[in-house]
Amino acid sequence: MEAVKLDVARVAQTQVPPKASGESARGVPSTPDPKQAEATIRAIQDNFRESVEAANERLAEAGQRIDISIDKATNIVVVQVRDRDSGETIRQIPPEEALQVTRNIDRLTGILVDRKV
Repeated sequence: MEAVKLDVARVAQTQVPPKASGESARGVPSTPDPKQAEATIRAIQDNFRESVEAANERLAEAGQRIDISIDKATNIVVVQVRDRDSGETIRQIPPEEALQVTRNIDRLTGILVDRKV
């Protein structure tokens, strides 16, 4: 599996900030507030980082750790529970088989589109 370490800042930037008081009835901001958006992103980043650290502290007692990465081919977030000493993967979500199916579907979709054009 090709994976890269999770860039917490990148993930947090994809989150939608909570509804601001200056939003219209349709939920569209009347004037975006960059400072509020930045503060929301920082809060999400901190919350995410704290959650991963807390999970690793609990797993450390069992000799395990959690690794979060993004699969390069599919851009899917992959969570792995690993043995702290050997680095062996104990559990992965989504499983490698599911990632492979997604990669194959993406590849086949590209072939079909290329042939129709």
